[in-house]
Amino acid sequence: MKNEFKKDIIERYLKANKISKIKFCKLCGISLCTFNKVMNNKNYRISALFKIAKMLKMQVYQLFGED
Repeated sequence: MKNEFKKDIIERYLKANKISKIKFCKLCGISLCTFNKVMNNKNYRISALFKIAKMLKMQVYQLFGED
């Protein structure tokens, strides 16, 4: 089994709160480049996940799920 990042959580948050990716990044304290890396599962720092999780009021492990 492989743990996959649940990017749909972020996409639903953006849609539900009617905010742009840029505004989301500002609220999290990350750059748009880092946001894109996280969403595309590229090389990024783990601190970005903690910032996103904090803004979403979640734990980091909740951003991942098993296939």
